[in-house]
Amino acid sequence: MPPVKEAGRLALLVIAVVAVAFGYVRMQENKGYGLKAGAVAPPFTLPQRGGGSTSLASFRGRLVVVNFWATWCPPCVAEMPSLERLHRALSRDGLVVLGVSADEDEAALSEFVQKAGLTFPILRDPGGAIASGAYRTTGYPETFVIDGQGVIKETYVGPAEWDTPEALDHFRLLLKPADR
Repeated sequence: MPPVKEAGRLALLVIAVVAVAFGYVRMQENKGYGLKAGAVAPPFTLPQRGGGSTSLASFRGRLVVVNFWATWCPPCVAEMPSLERLHRALSRDGLVVLGVSADEDEAALSEFVQKAGLTFPILRDPGGAIASGAYRTTGYPETFVIDGQGVIKETYVGPAEWDTPEALDHFRLLLKPADR
């Protein structure tokens, strides 16, 4: 075989190996690991429970707590009252709490929201396509705190008590104008 053909095959082989290695590394970086603090929050527009739609971009300039959850998830259900209290305590100060439900049954979701007395916006992500896709959540509940520039400031995997005095003080600090 002429040296030029051998060099060409070798070059193709090297390119293929590099492409496979790059793809493998990229896949490992994205596989099952939620987004981290400092990452730009992926945009989304989702239907609201009861009609209409809401986009994350509509809250630009505000601190947003995005909680991915489902009614069939006991830890999610357990933390909903504290998210509601966080919303009631700090929404006047500019904090936005968004619940993004993976429930496919809208009637069951609406019944739960009504019984729980939730007043913060609940968006629908049936099957968790946005949660597991763009946000790479590892389970429910999973929460992202997004600053006014659309950058993820904090992530929380698992349930939390959102309305403890320490949590409220923490969010008040994040809401200060210098942090927006």
